[in-house]
Amino acid sequence: MENSEKNKDEASCKAESGQGPETSELRTEEVCREENEKLKEKLIRLAADFDNYKKRSIRQMEDSHKFVLEGILVELLEVSDNFERALKSAKKSGDMDSVINGIEQLSRQFNSILEKHGLEKIECGEASEFDPHLHEAVQYVETRELPDHTVFEVYKPGYILNSKVIRPAMVAVARNESAGSENAEKNDTEE
Repeated sequence: MENSEKNKDEASCKAESGQGPETSELRTEEVCREENEKLKEKLIRLAADFDNYKKRSIRQMEDSHKFVLEGILVELLEVSDNFERALKSAKKSGDMDSVINGIEQLSRQFNSILEKHGLEKIECGEASEFDPHLHEAVQYVETRELPDHTVFEVYKPGYILNSKVIRPAMVAVARNESAGSENAEKNDTEE
């Protein structure tokens, strides 16, 4: 009986102080609502911060791109200026050797700028092995002078930038019928 009287006394004290089960549920619900509102505000701020970060990153990338492009263009303007001087000189001069020498110098200057920025010319010459990763075959030439599937002629050079082929070399590929018939004969004898 003593326990039941204690429980009744505690319940009456809580009821008098306004801390009944209904009141504590209301307070808990109120605390949850306040916490929920704080979390919503925090989420909205984080989303805005992330959106600003994305915009700032895009703007920085664009600025960086413009800066790099500006540097390359300034270097190419030097080549352009030299071309103009060479043309003026060629019109005045009757010496074709000096004109050719000037054009060769311009070509070297231009290629050094491209190499400086990571552009490499794909080296392929006559009789080099045809590589479909580096070359684009635009023509097959029947010939007995070169082995089958070798470069017969380079029409347009190819280029690699940062280990990636950005333009394959356009080449004519040798097709040697005698090599094809020898391979067919070997296959026939093996069977």
